[in-house]
Amino acid sequence: MHEPFCVINADDYYGIDAYRTIYDELVKLPETGKATMVGYLLKNTASLHGTVSRGVCAVEDGKLRSVREALKIQLYPDGTLRDLAEDTDLSPETVVSMNFWGFAPSIFPALREYFENFLRTEAGENIKAECLLPVMVGDQLQKGALEVSVLHSADKWFGMTYHEDREIVAEELRKLHARGDYPESLRV
Repeated sequence: MHEPFCVINADDYYGIDAYRTIYDELVKLPETGKATMVGYLLKNTASLHGTVSRGVCAVEDGKLRSVREALKIQLYPDGTLRDLAEDTDLSPETVVSMNFWGFAPSIFPALREYFENFLRTEAGENIKAECLLPVMVGDQLQKGALEVSVLHSADKWFGMTYHEDREIVAEELRKLHARGDYPESLRV
């Protein structure tokens, strides 16, 4: 790979504007040391059907300062959000990573090192272990090897975390079709 690229989750809808926004950033991304991500507000990414994992971001002046993978965020009916693993409340306005990253190809050595370390230290011991991209990004930030700009999108994120989310996702996709945002061939 020789050009900047983006990484996404297959079970998330990020929105047309989000893709335009990251594209506009990727075309001017330098070859080394820089990356980008589309950030979303936590309150718009949690599910009432169970806990979710999110990359909790510290953002300053449009730059990602740190990202911490919170593996058990619970949304309560009153809108309260709690990191159950850390036993702390989270602000609904917290910026989170939904794994919509933009990188230059120069990131591959760091990705390889991180993945090989994951295979050596975690994958063999735990069949459910996950190699989490925000952890690698956080490590690179701490080392000063990467600067990440945080972008925002006007689009609404939605995704399929739990079976109960299926009807919500289907309804959101129907709305996109009704507005003409997506062709009939992609109909639900």
